[in-house]
Amino acid sequence: MAKKKFTRTLRGTSHSTVKLEIEFPALSDEAAAAVADVLAQLYHRFEAAHYAQILGYHADQAVDISVPGVEYNRSQTENDPF
Repeated sequence: MAKKKFTRTLRGTSHSTVKLEIEFPALSDEAAAAVADVLAQLYHRFEAAHYAQILGYHADQAVDISVPGVEYNRSQTENDPF
């Protein structure tokens, strides 16, 4: 039913990704809606618990782009996530 494939993501890093190939069983409309609701709740609870970590990770991964003639002070927006 589920097969695991391990793949390396970036050359020279020790971070690896697991890709699951899953064959989903046929579900009734009610069961599909219930599973979708559970997954949505799980996602929202996970995000609420780890929001600061997720935000910090994406901020660290952001590429700094400098545009000639435009001054941008990153410290002005560090506390405002939006």
